[in-house]
Amino acid sequence: MKTILKTVTLSTLLSTSSLLGGGDIAPAAAPVAVITADPNPFYVGVGLLWAGVSRDCETQGCPNIRLKDSTWGGIIRAGWEYNQYIGIEGRVLKATLDSDWGETTHYGIYLKPQYPVSEKVNIYGLLGYGHTEIDTDCTAIHDTFKYDGFSYGIGLEYDLSETEDDREEGEYDRPFDGHMDQEKGWGLWIDYQNLMHNEGPSNFKSNIVTFGITYDF
Repeated sequence: MKTILKTVTLSTLLSTSSLLGGGDIAPAAAPVAVITADPNPFYVGVGLLWAGVSRDCETQGCPNIRLKDSTWGGIIRAGWEYNQYIGIEGRVLKATLDSDWGETTHYGIYLKPQYPVSEKVNIYGLLGYGHTEIDTDCTAIHDTFKYDGFSYGIGLEYDLSETEDDREEGEYDRPFDGHMDQEKGWGLWIDYQNLMHNEGPSNFKSNIVTFGITYDF
C-alpha cells in the first residue's frame, strides 16, 4: 500500500514539474484583425424619356374622340440596392418637349426586384406608388388630371465598369458576387413604365420609355 502511494505521489510531482517547467505547449494564436469595407449600394441616374398619353375628349355636338400625343423630357432616378436581387428606387420626371396637347409630370417610389443575367447585364422590375399629373387641352378647354396610385415597369441595365476594379474596391461587407449590385462606376439603362391605365372619367393612359446613364458609388 505504501508502495502504491509513493508511486502516485511521484507521478503527480513529475507532472506538475513538467507543466511549471514549460513543456511543449503551443501558445494561443493571436486574433486576426478583419477589415470590413463600408457598404455603399447607392446609385444615381439621369436620362431622357419618351411619354405617350391618350384620353377621351368630349366635343359639343360630336361623339367622343380619342386624343393621342407623345412628348419628350428628362428623368432623374436614385436607388439603393440591398443585394443582387432586391432594391428600392425613387424617380422624378417631366415630359414637355414637342408636345401637341399633353404634358406629363411624375414622381414615385418603387420596389426594384432584379436578376443578374451576367456580371454585366441586369434585368429588373418596378413595383410601387407614384403621383402623376397630365396637363391637356381638349378642344378649347385646358385641364389637369392628377392620379395617385400603382405604377409598374420593366427594364435592363448594363455595367460599364470592370469587374476586377469592383472587386478591389470591396464596397460590401458580404462576399463579392461580381454582379451589378456591387459595381462602382458608370452604367447604362433602358426601361418601360406604365404610369396609369384608363383612369378618371376621360380614361387617361400614360406610358413612358426611359434611357440614360447611371453612376454607382
